[in-house]
Amino acid sequence: MENNIKDRLKADVKVENSCTICRFPRNMLLELTNLCNDSCLFCANSKCTKEKGKIDNYLAKKILKEAYHLGTREVGFYGTGEPLLDNNLEEYIVYAKELGYKYVYITTNGALLSQERAHSIIGSGIDSIKFSINASNAKDYLMIHGKNDFDKVIDNLIYLDSLRKANKYPIKLYISYVLTRHTYKYKEEFKNNYQQYVDDIVFYDCLNTGGYMSNEITPYLSISNSTKVYFENDICPMIFKNLYITYEGYLTMCCVDFQNYLVVADLNKESLKDAWNNQYAQELRRRHLNHNLDGTLCFNCINDCIESIKPLRQEYGVIFDSSSWDKSAEVEERIRRHNL
Repeated sequence: MENNIKDRLKADVKVENSCTICRFPRNMLLELTNLCNDSCLFCANSKCTKEKGKIDNYLAKKILKEAYHLGTREVGFYGTGEPLLDNNLEEYIVYAKELGYKYVYITTNGALLSQERAHSIIGSGIDSIKFSINASNAKDYLMIHGKNDFDKVIDNLIYLDSLRKANKYPIKLYISYVLTRHTYKYKEEFKNNYQQYVDDIVFYDCLNTGGYMSNEITPYLSISNSTKVYFENDICPMIFKNLYITYEGYLTMCCVDFQNYLVVADLNKESLKDAWNNQYAQELRRRHLNHNLDGTLCFNCINDCIESIKPLRQEYGVIFDSSSWDKSAEVEERIRRHNL
């Protein structure tokens, strides 16, 4: 392991006798659903072929309890879908806080965060909400998100902010904004218009996160010539330090594993404690350290390419053809309509 990476991970990772044992993570993303009410141009959700669903209530609470007893203290209730589509969200937030979780949060597109839902979710004890708003006006929003919800989302954001301030709730509000070549010029305008309602606005360049979107992002959306996600020394730290649980109850090594290609365990069958350092997790970590990721989803992500890949565990992966699995025609058509 390169020294600079090793220095930062040494408290979490122990490499000994061909074993790569990682300390149990403090942070977990627990995906409630992979359903989404938006169809963002830069996101692979709308083209994934994995079955859509929501997490089992008993399983969600079982994982929350087990992770807490193993040392996890932060949980985000989202993944590859929209968490507000699960009406049990508030129940899970309350349960997590009762267990003792210090920080509970979500990322949402905000379209479903009505006034009634705002009262409900704040009352559940959530610590922070991040709105994903990737355009500064209704026309651009329709192109990027695929829904004509810009005014609704902004109204929901403003109401939530007024609610927290009027009642002095300690909840934090954030906005994330993915910049594309069609929307980056409005960055400062957006910031000036909406920074008064949130604690921070974070802007991200549109990149090929997860290695799924080279066909769409590079020719149509990226700001620069490179859409590669940067990892120092091409070693992803997330597989050493973070828990990602899919709605099926699978432990995956990536927060954007739309097709279960990085699943290492089924938590319906294996304990979270055993799964975190099982043979599949250890092997992927070794391959990262040795820069030997050919044939994995990680290879496509790190190298910004679409090569033929296989799931770590064939029984869980939903096979797709990475060379043809794209929505370029949809992206091109939405941009064309936007420019009319």
